[in-house]
Amino acid sequence: MNQTTGIIAALITLGCWTIGTFSFTKAAKLYAPVSVNRVRLLYALILLSLITCIIYQTNPLVLFSKPVAMQWIWLGISGIIGLSIGDHFAFTAFKILGSSRTSLFNTFAPAAALVGGIFLLNENINFIGVIGMFISIIGIAWFIKSNAHNHEELDKKHLLKGVAYAVLGAVCQGIGLVFAKKGLVLFDANGQALSPVHATWIRMFVGVVFIYAMGIFKVNVWKELKDISTNKVFFKPIITGTIFGPVLGVSMSMLAASMMNVSIAQTIFSFLPISVILTAFFLGKETIKLQSIFAALLSICGVFVLMWRVEIFGFFTNII
Repeated sequence: MNQTTGIIAALITLGCWTIGTFSFTKAAKLYAPVSVNRVRLLYALILLSLITCIIYQTNPLVLFSKPVAMQWIWLGISGIIGLSIGDHFAFTAFKILGSSRTSLFNTFAPAAALVGGIFLLNENINFIGVIGMFISIIGIAWFIKSNAHNHEELDKKHLLKGVAYAVLGAVCQGIGLVFAKKGLVLFDANGQALSPVHATWIRMFVGVVFIYAMGIFKVNVWKELKDISTNKVFFKPIITGTIFGPVLGVSMSMLAASMMNVSIAQTIFSFLPISVILTAFFLGKETIKLQSIFAALLSICGVFVLMWRVEIFGFFTNII
């Protein structure tokens, strides 16, 4: 039952992140990506605070007092890496590369989660896993080359910057999930595991504190918030992306991670590029070449090989 619930939650996450990807891509092209990330995290924190208090019929103080120190540490680090730093990289990549090309680099997230899991969750990797990583990277390179006609031409400097930011964003996402899982398996002051929504709230709270602490001395954050909130052109894609991204999407991803193996959950999340490409195609925003489809499928196959490396190794061992 838990496995089924986890799969459903992961698929809902995928759908929410697909909508969020398009919304934040549009927002990042209209306003500075770092500002978009900062404002949407603040909105997400406000919404999650209301949702958590209503669902669990509690007061805001309990949100702070219920978790134990180690839950704050692990989930807080996860929020900084995954939401503050990672999404800053991702939004900048959205602005440079667009939604489809950026989303394909999401296939780096499972590999990053695996490497992080080696140190924090006692996971390991064999040569089958290494092969899976290379398959995924080859698929990404093939897709970028075959799908270049759908995007504006970029000079080498901007292209390299976009690729670097997209990879860093995906890596932060994978590592952030590892830290989040570490916090999820701990028990709170009442001897119970935190709910995925409450855990997401902690990630969001620490992420907001961090990103505003970093930005308050560089920009006028109040003017930034006012400009975005009072301009319908800016506000609409940001609030839409916030609802489907850090509020619903991240909460569902935490639920999926708590109900099933993190590797399986991250594998489902890695279908984001396929989801984004197909959505863009059906909305008439992009055309798809046959080789682009094969390239995207190849990158996903690499993820499956990486995540199920132990089972694949055991299968061939039994044959031999």
